[in-house]
Amino acid sequence: MGSKLEFGDRFIRQVYILTICLTISISLILVIFNLKVFPSFLIGSIIGLSILWSIEFFVRRLVTPGKTVRTKYLLGFIALAKYTIIGILFYFLFKMEWLNTIAFAGGIVLVQGSIIILAIGLMVNAFKENDPDEL
Repeated sequence: MGSKLEFGDRFIRQVYILTICLTISISLILVIFNLKVFPSFLIGSIIGLSILWSIEFFVRRLVTPGKTVRTKYLLGFIALAKYTIIGILFYFLFKMEWLNTIAFAGGIVLVQGSIIILAIGLMVNAFKENDPDEL
């Protein structure tokens, strides 16, 4: 039997669901209060979700037992290409006058916040059962 703090497919799906729900609810609040940071926040959230998806996509397809050297070079090349594209995209986004950098960063960080919230939930559930050997 595995640890109660394992991260698997279900956890990743929960991260996607929580992030999308938080993005929609925060976006609705921004639209209701007629704040002009809505597009920046939404673009940041989309970029944050796409970064998570790309990492999940490539790791699932490239990480295979016994292929460590090939995998290391491929993941390095993909990361270099991905972050080059993201850097170019950030350059053009930050040159635009309408972009609010704080809302943009908040949208990107939303994925990490979702992961932290779900991880804390897993830890609380594990401690509720009072079995320290399972951790």
